[in-house]
Amino acid sequence: MCKTSSHISFEKSEALLPKQCIKRLKAILTEKDYVMALRSFEAQKPITFRANALRSTDKDVLEQVHQSGLETTPVPWCPMTHLLTKGTIRDLQELSAWEDGGLYIQAASSALAVHAMQVEQGMRVLDMCAAPGSKTTFIAALMQNTGMLIANDRSRKRLYRLREILQNQGVTNTEVLYGPGERLGQTHANCFDRVLVDAPCSGEGRFRLDKPLRFERWSTQEIRSLSKLQEQLLVAALRCVNVGGLVVYSTCTFAPEENEFVLDKVLNRNSINAKLVPLPSHLIPPTSSIPLSEWDGNSVKNNLSNAIRIVPDSTTTGFFISCLQRLS
Repeated sequence: MCKTSSHISFEKSEALLPKQCIKRLKAILTEKDYVMALRSFEAQKPITFRANALRSTDKDVLEQVHQSGLETTPVPWCPMTHLLTKGTIRDLQELSAWEDGGLYIQAASSALAVHAMQVEQGMRVLDMCAAPGSKTTFIAALMQNTGMLIANDRSRKRLYRLREILQNQGVTNTEVLYGPGERLGQTHANCFDRVLVDAPCSGEGRFRLDKPLRFERWSTQEIRSLSKLQEQLLVAALRCVNVGGLVVYSTCTFAPEENEFVLDKVLNRNSINAKLVPLPSHLIPPTSSIPLSEWDGNSVKNNLSNAIRIVPDSTTTGFFISCLQRLS
């Protein structure tokens, strides 16, 4: 059974995380959401998975999972995704469905970002920060290997793993590019129907006390540096997408500088004509909350209510998702 770790106290969680990080989280989140977030840092990461439609079916994968003695429940706000309620990741990886590429282990919030793109078969799609490939493979599966999918990443090392995953998952409609995503606005302007910017971020929503390296590297300086890159990536994405097309911008952090204020700065640009559009109602998790309108003495100038913050719980990690439509 996937259980919450009890050997680390709530007070220990606050003591282990950087003091400035704790102070910020208390200011960003409601008291209830703050408690949920810290409990998620102590808990075992939720194990969620989906069937890979290019190799198998949901029915066949679940049949094999359940026959092996594992138990699952569907994630109601994330179609095709299932939460493992009895068993371990290793148990899933011992199944032939895993070996054959018919089953893919993916965080529900990660899969949700792909659903938010609302891709259709035959489209031209860009995954701007693609490695290691969880979202890329899901996009390809939803497209049924039709159309064209470009998977770009700035890390050559991570691209090797991306190519391995694409092959294992049976993806054939994808071209892999190496380079900074922020340059694609010049080289691939007006080329795509959908663009995903799952941006490099400070990763606050994925903190785990048993993996201290993640939060030991945390700093406000890194947040400021990342926010500049994220703004460049989103601007490039809105130049890459066709008029009327959609760009999904997502992160796995709570930091407003990397979420609301990136959106606000980009929407304020004279060279950008875009609007935030709501996510389909069936894709809204029960732990979602509206974005912040103020932070650290600054206010956003645009209405960002169509974006969502996802507070971590027993089904997923912390996340931020927004969907923008290019108007002209």
